[in-house]
Amino acid sequence: MPAIHIESKISELSLFLWEITEDIDWFRKDAMLTEMENNEFDAMTGKRRLEYMVQRFLLRKNLEGNRPIMLKTRNGKPYLINRPEQISISHSKNLLILSVGTKNHGVDLEKIDPRINRLASKFCNEEEMRVPDYTQADFWYTLIWSCKESLYKVDGLGQLEFRSQLAVHFTPESFDRKWGRGLVRRNNKEVYFRLYFEEIDGFVVTWAWPTFNI
Repeated sequence: MPAIHIESKISELSLFLWEITEDIDWFRKDAMLTEMENNEFDAMTGKRRLEYMVQRFLLRKNLEGNRPIMLKTRNGKPYLINRPEQISISHSKNLLILSVGTKNHGVDLEKIDPRINRLASKFCNEEEMRVPDYTQADFWYTLIWSCKESLYKVDGLGQLEFRSQLAVHFTPESFDRKWGRGLVRRNNKEVYFRLYFEEIDGFVVTWAWPTFNI
């Protein structure tokens, strides 16, 4: 079973990471699609069909009780219409991650790729552009991008400028412990988050959790 263990470090948050090596039919039985979901699935093509099926499979495999039904807002933020849990989803290449928590949060998954170095100035502020001496540029910029994607997903309203409205900060000590701080600015309001990360087989996984004590 290609489930990959990943610890959230937060008692109210669970992370479910899956390496997709199976075909759609392997997931179909346990995904238990509703009629509405079957109609959505039938209208899809290509890789989206497999990702859709894996998302539902992970939801129903890991949430006991009332079968969770997921929809998305017009900005693409997933939510459950019949359960109180908050969820977030990300996928990259053959990996897909689902997070389930008691509070609004965001999760992101990115393949580490040195090509991101050329794009860093488009999403990093001046401080974030400086690569610390304790890591490599391709990892650092992938981490910053992924953290900002997690923050963007928490906000859920879209149309945020990554350089000025999203900010990420690590110290050498916090980086070593795989956490940092995040900030979302919108309408003259600042909201703070604790950021966590893991590196898994050439991928970066990040998640943003709301906090008032950073």
